[in-house]
Amino acid sequence: MKTRMAMMALMGGAMLLSACATTGDAKKASHEPLFSQDRIKADMAFLSDDLMEGRRTGTRGYALAANYVKTQFELIGLKPAAADGTYFQQVPFRSATIDDEASSLTLTLDGKAETLAFGTDYLMAGEVKLPSMTAAGDVVFVGYGVYSPEAGWDDLEGLDLNGKIAVVVSGAPKGLNSEIRAHLGSGRSKWKNLQARGATGVIFIRTPQEEERRTFDKLKSAFMEKSFDWIGSAEDAKTAVVSALVSSDVANRMFAGSGIDIAAVLKAADEGVDDMPTGPLKAHVDLVRMSKLLDPVSSPNVLALIEGSDPKLKNEVVVLSAHLDHEGMKESAEGEDHIYNGALDNSAGIATMLEVARAYMSNGIRPRRSILFAAVVAEEEGLLGSEYLAHFPPPVGELVANVNLDMPVLLYDFADLIAFGADRSTLGPITADALAKTGVTLSPDPLPEEGIFTRSDHYRFVQQGVPAVMLATGFGLTADGVKGADVFVDFLKNTYHTPKDQMDLPIRFDTAAKFARINWLILNEIANRKEKPEWNEGDFFGDTFADKK
Repeated sequence: MKTRMAMMALMGGAMLLSACATTGDAKKASHEPLFSQDRIKADMAFLSDDLMEGRRTGTRGYALAANYVKTQFELIGLKPAAADGTYFQQVPFRSATIDDEASSLTLTLDGKAETLAFGTDYLMAGEVKLPSMTAAGDVVFVGYGVYSPEAGWDDLEGLDLNGKIAVVVSGAPKGLNSEIRAHLGSGRSKWKNLQARGATGVIFIRTPQEEERRTFDKLKSAFMEKSFDWIGSAEDAKTAVVSALVSSDVANRMFAGSGIDIAAVLKAADEGVDDMPTGPLKAHVDLVRMSKLLDPVSSPNVLALIEGSDPKLKNEVVVLSAHLDHEGMKESAEGEDHIYNGALDNSAGIATMLEVARAYMSNGIRPRRSILFAAVVAEEEGLLGSEYLAHFPPPVGELVANVNLDMPVLLYDFADLIAFGADRSTLGPITADALAKTGVTLSPDPLPEEGIFTRSDHYRFVQQGVPAVMLATGFGLTADGVKGADVFVDFLKNTYHTPKDQMDLPIRFDTAAKFARINWLILNEIANRKEKPEWNEGDFFGDTFADKK
């Protein structure tokens, strides 16, 4: 009862602020609306309260948070946008763990077969879409396993992979653009190309630097954890792969007698030498993956719509997204606090989105294009909620752009803004034009080596051919002499994905209101221009995913 009363009090206070605070002069609808620090603070406080238990996908806490966002959408006056006429697009999830006793990897060298030991020689993870799978074949080394005519790279040229097991170095060539490298280095990208060439399975090997960062022994716990995925069709399941990671010792044995000095090749890769000798090895591998499936769960994306005012352009939809989920509760957390509240990651993004929605409804001016507000689930589980939404958009029109809000670090009065992906489409100039009205400058990606463009929900829209940007507070020097980079990096180092990310941080709610206003201005520019956003000519991502549109 005490918990229930506290929850009602929190929600009631936030609703009161939403219903009563003024965000603009209704009689002067042409005026720019105001953005309330108090409303943003109330939204963040509720969503990151201990009652939400860290908002992990599929939990009671996430359900409470989703209902809060739904209620706010209703109070703001937004239309429900899910296909069933509600605010909830239910996403069907399931998780799996590896059955290490039933799974196996058998290595045959010189006609002698040896069954290797799970956890010592190799590792596998559970799989949801195709939980039980086998593969067998002679082994072929394919370097990084990257095939991309758009990037001018082909590791597979001249190799016969039909019915073979591909041995792949993790990662991608260091000489490529970091965002392209992050995309091409993903297991999903590699398997798609290997599968198209007839490969039946994949074995991953790591470089010495990767082993130094996290040893093979320490990876076992990660592979034993639940893998999480949305439940797809039989067609989706066809893209599943049986794969394994092998130890350095096993890798060396696989390459014996092949003429390829794999230790030298991997050392050279760490030093930036991207070209690798490839070809068949004198080994045969049999792979068996058996997974234990857990009961399915359902968690929603929360979707709402402002319908555009232009009879034609309203069928073009701009998506403003932010992930609602976080890390939940973990007994492994240091100290007594085990709740990962996620105040900045990403209650701040959701609160910003809600304030932008209020701004539209308060001044009474609808944009020409429609705007879909999407609080998405399971970002922390692998961008799964946004992937589901991008695969199955509601029947509101064509998705033409995505602006994503993920973890704005609202701890300083930022003087510049980062729009990850701005240099890839006309969203870059559109964002710059909007910022010109604010005195805030647009800065380039300060962390290109991190490949952030592929690491948040906007990437799932990109993979469906939709131009996208992710907005973040900048790294430049603020008006009061603070280095934004220092604050941002300190947050990443000491607070990100820990129980410390909560409301007792020194959050600047004046900065939060400023960030909301800037988002509103950017969204206005996108939603009201005559031309819809387009990929830049020759852009890698635009060309790669053009067939998805």
